[in-house]
Amino acid sequence: MRTEDLRVQALKNPLGINENPVFSWQLVSDKKDEKNERQTAYRILVSESEASLINETGMLWDSGVVKESRCFGILYQGKKLHSAQKAYWKVMVWDGENQASVWSETASFETGLLEREDWKGIWIGQGEDYENQELAPVFVGEFEVADLEQVVCARAYISGLGVFLADMNGQKLSDAFFEPGESDATKTVYYVTYDITNQLVSGTNFLTITLGNGQYTGYTINPVMVYQDGTKTKFGRYQKNDSCFVKPGICGRKKLIAQVELILKDGTRKIVCTSNENWLWVNGPTVFQNWYGGEDYDACLAEELIGKIPSEENGWAKAKKMQSPKGVLMARECPPIRIEERFTAKSVKKLGEGHFMVDVGKNGAGFVELVLHGTTKENRGNWISMYPAEMINEADNGVDQRSCTQSWSEKFDCVIRDSYRMAGTGEERWHPSFCYHGFQYVEVVGFPGELTSDQIICCRLAVANEKHGTFETSNQTLNRICEITDRSISSNMYWSFTDCPQIEKLGWIETSHLMFASVADVYDIRAWMKKIIHDICDSQLDNEQASLAGNNEEGFVPGIIPAFYRIGGLYKDPNWNGACVFTPWAYYQYYGDEAVLRQAFPVIERYLAYLDRQTTNGVLENYAQMGEWGEYGEHTPNVLVATCAYYRMFVIAKQICEILKGQKKQKENKLDEKAKLYEAKAQAVRDAFYHHPECYDEATEQFGTGSQASYAIALFSGMAEEHEEQAVKALVEAVKKNGYHLTSGEVGLKQVFTALAEAGYSDVVYQMVMNPTAPSYRVFADNGLTTLPEYWNYEELWLGSMVRSRNHAMMGHVREWMTSFVLGLRPQSPGWTKMLVAPYAVAELTYAKGSVMTPWGIVKVSWKKENESFFLAAYIPLGIIATVCMPKEYGGSQLEVGSGEWKFEAKVEN
Repeated sequence: MRTEDLRVQALKNPLGINENPVFSWQLVSDKKDEKNERQTAYRILVSESEASLINETGMLWDSGVVKESRCFGILYQGKKLHSAQKAYWKVMVWDGENQASVWSETASFETGLLEREDWKGIWIGQGEDYENQELAPVFVGEFEVADLEQVVCARAYISGLGVFLADMNGQKLSDAFFEPGESDATKTVYYVTYDITNQLVSGTNFLTITLGNGQYTGYTINPVMVYQDGTKTKFGRYQKNDSCFVKPGICGRKKLIAQVELILKDGTRKIVCTSNENWLWVNGPTVFQNWYGGEDYDACLAEELIGKIPSEENGWAKAKKMQSPKGVLMARECPPIRIEERFTAKSVKKLGEGHFMVDVGKNGAGFVELVLHGTTKENRGNWISMYPAEMINEADNGVDQRSCTQSWSEKFDCVIRDSYRMAGTGEERWHPSFCYHGFQYVEVVGFPGELTSDQIICCRLAVANEKHGTFETSNQTLNRICEITDRSISSNMYWSFTDCPQIEKLGWIETSHLMFASVADVYDIRAWMKKIIHDICDSQLDNEQASLAGNNEEGFVPGIIPAFYRIGGLYKDPNWNGACVFTPWAYYQYYGDEAVLRQAFPVIERYLAYLDRQTTNGVLENYAQMGEWGEYGEHTPNVLVATCAYYRMFVIAKQICEILKGQKKQKENKLDEKAKLYEAKAQAVRDAFYHHPECYDEATEQFGTGSQASYAIALFSGMAEEHEEQAVKALVEAVKKNGYHLTSGEVGLKQVFTALAEAGYSDVVYQMVMNPTAPSYRVFADNGLTTLPEYWNYEELWLGSMVRSRNHAMMGHVREWMTSFVLGLRPQSPGWTKMLVAPYAVAELTYAKGSVMTPWGIVKVSWKKENESFFLAAYIPLGIIATVCMPKEYGGSQLEVGSGEWKFEAKVEN
């Protein structure tokens, strides 16, 4: 046995972390065909240098031999770490026969700036009263490095609000976009640490930082056409702006703080550059940038700036001190946003002189990179404009941006546009840096000559969560549904799990728990989802914020995280705000990490106290505003949807108390008392639920309106536990009554699939998914969609007037069913320590295969049917105990197995 994939904070050799490292690794057997291996103990060594780690001297931490089978969630318990401290570590493990492994390869981590006092610079910008926020200012800090040979390593610590790009001496510091990461700036401001060792030069060095608006500054200006107080303003670029309230301090003027440090050969840290009022700035070649409306870049201006030394004589101005955000500067401990996929356009159609229609082949999120060949002086100063969209306007064969711009219908009334002003220097290449879009089509205007497909490069961006989950079957339509869902998920993996990549780009947080398993089954989201949970916790209103005019009560958690917007009439609902309970719990169930429960529990307590004050006769009546959002053809009462969520929160809170009381002093936290309180609260909600006429009819034993979601939500929440058999039968009948069509919205859909599949009715789920008539997933695939639309009836106008998004992940719950039931891979204990391999042998399929990443490693499974035999193969990583269940029609035998490669065969039972 040996170890691999060593990580801290679920990241490989992270640079610039906060002060509480959490270790993990995976186990690998060196013995061929070995089965049932497991770890029984580990020992971790952490040191300040690689040499001392090898010699095992001067340890920061020696864990000693710890009797523990788990290889993740291991908390550092060594000497106190200081800022900018690099540490090296390795691990040894013992197997079931008490045989020690060799030491792992050395891994490392490095802390960032842990205390506010470590930041010696100030927040700088253009000034609080600078008016033109559409431009992207370029800031330059100059510093000297006298003896480069004495420098062992160099670090740049940077935060910029809203978003920033940085380079050192003309070289980009990274390939990341939209740094440092969205947050509630009243609580947390993220910063990024860069290794700039190889970019320094002897003598004068220039650190250049360009600031864009992002969401932080985007809301404070409005250069675009919107409806405000019923008034239509001037035509222009699109900006999401129909909010009734914005949390004070969460938005502001563009600003930055930066610091450069050198580590010298004698071990000393030397600060050589900090942001201050001696920095210079100039408006850069990005002459317009808006998070929603697009970006304009003037290559002529860029050419003028290149080569000119920044100075006041050359038109640069001195930076001004800016008001500091209230939030604490904190290292962002999750992967950056990167270009995850690049491909050329599928087709180009000429509409006129210099006018082209481009189809990149599939919908998604990102931007277009424009490639120009042989531009000349005649082209210099001319603009090329690109209009991204999800639909085609059949009237003129151009783009239709209504699904991206809240449905303004006049051509280019309210546009999303990226524009490039040519320099005429021959070979030119450009893409936006401060915005992204949801699109499949691009209308290009002003292009010189003939546009070919290789001159339009589609760049798909997302948080760089590693993709490990796979799914394939003998049915190509089902495979396309999987691809459509996966693409919709990746299109919304940004600094929050966004609703869509065009109209809103907001972190509606219900999907962080409703879609948790669907996303985690495909991507490694350990670090990314921890950021989201941190942001959710940050968002809770304290007493000061609750006292602000127009705000909610103390303990309230917004439905959009960070709370850049609060949309009137759509901000109170326990399935949204309750993500502060459900998402940490989903994280714990999937990854087995109690730390998120410790972090979230105080927030959970305050939120449940707030929610308790909103009840009427023990239920949440006339409170929830979203309910079964996206339902179609059937209505499920809001009071049922909300109260079931409310009940489940108390059940979860009780379980969290029981988990945490073993880790803390019981007397100090009174967790036993709290567990009893939450148990009593849950029972009171249950009693009230059964006495409410919209929730349950005792005479007919009907839940809610008898809709699919009414029964499924009651079953999923545990509210129907005493009526489970009858409720399942009624749910199946409700599906049959609707011709196996999907009627649930985003809250009930996961619960419909789960309730049916867990009761043994995956065949019903399959018929719903593959129904040839709408609404169904199959119809999306058959109609050529490449991402999931917002609603089942996507071709109809929403509220009679609006065309809605063609790229939402909120209805992607089929992905969880594919992994959990078609493949049969699902956890049976927190962190997959125990799991099921229990595939559903779909009658219409001859084979299925796939994989899922667990904290222990990748689980793989494949099954196939030949004649009357069923063949099942599975790989179980070291550390997991799996219960293998053959399909009922093939005997339904069960066997508990450990790690290794396993093969099984069974015959049809007549």
